[in-house]
Amino acid sequence: MKIKGYLGHIKVDDQWKVVEKVNVEDRLAEILKFNVEKGNQEARELGFKKMNGFAMMGSKRSLAFMKGEAVVVETSKADWQELFVHYVYMKGWLILGVVLLALSIALYYMSFATTYLDYFAPLPRLYLPTILLIISLIMIPSSKTRYTYRL
Repeated sequence: MKIKGYLGHIKVDDQWKVVEKVNVEDRLAEILKFNVEKGNQEARELGFKKMNGFAMMGSKRSLAFMKGEAVVVETSKADWQELFVHYVYMKGWLILGVVLLALSIALYYMSFATTYLDYFAPLPRLYLPTILLIISLIMIPSSKTRYTYRL
């Protein structure tokens, strides 16, 4: 994981069985189970359906739990914004950008290596692939712009 101050993490499933663990103790799953059950009980008392996640801060280490995954970080080095928010790819933009890139490359190939586009004048047969290439090269990097909460 690319989180500042990262020390380890543990992933658990719905039955609190450890799915994956890196640099943490096994008993952390038991601690998480107790804290989530207690937190859900308090959330119901306050009128909420359930608790989505929690953070426990210590003097040296801290723990953040969200969506079945607990991350252990050094408290002094942790960036809490980075821990709870991460960037995601908008899959529609990414797929459309890759498709337009492939179409642009195919049209370039057709305009130079085959006789299919010879009925166009020399320059106009390059306009469409160039426009598609520019659009696809804008769409692919911009597909990472949306961020979401890990909770």
